[in-house]
Amino acid sequence: MVHIAAVGITTVIFGIASLILISRARKKLSEGSIRRFMDNFAICLAFIVTFSIWQTVRNIYESGLELNHATYLTYPEYIFIIFAYIAFIITSFRTQKISEEFGFKEQGRRIGKLVTEKAQKPSENAEAALAKKQKKSRQNRK
Repeated sequence: MVHIAAVGITTVIFGIASLILISRARKKLSEGSIRRFMDNFAICLAFIVTFSIWQTVRNIYESGLELNHATYLTYPEYIFIIFAYIAFIITSFRTQKISEEFGFKEQGRRIGKLVTEKAQKPSENAEAALAKKQKKSRQNRK
């Protein structure tokens, strides 16, 4: 039983630390879709942390009335997880909207093509400059 409580407490500590880090990161972002995504992600994480806290406390005290092989104290856990999944669905939808807004895939192809073209141009220019120098040196010899 002690090991279950230790795992639960460790999980809660990591969850709270994650919420603190998300809060700090969010403060550095300007208004926009990425900040809204961080808000949604924080809500998802908050439900999961609440679930972990509730489950840890329940495991530590192991109390509750049993009814049909379930305790009344497990029902809030289900509610927290259901809300977490709903929040994840909303966050996933917003992530899809962010990908449409920024659409880096097509721009990435264009950037890659431009970089390739630019990398080839200096070598072409170098060849042209070398040919020009050779032509001048031939003219100077005559």
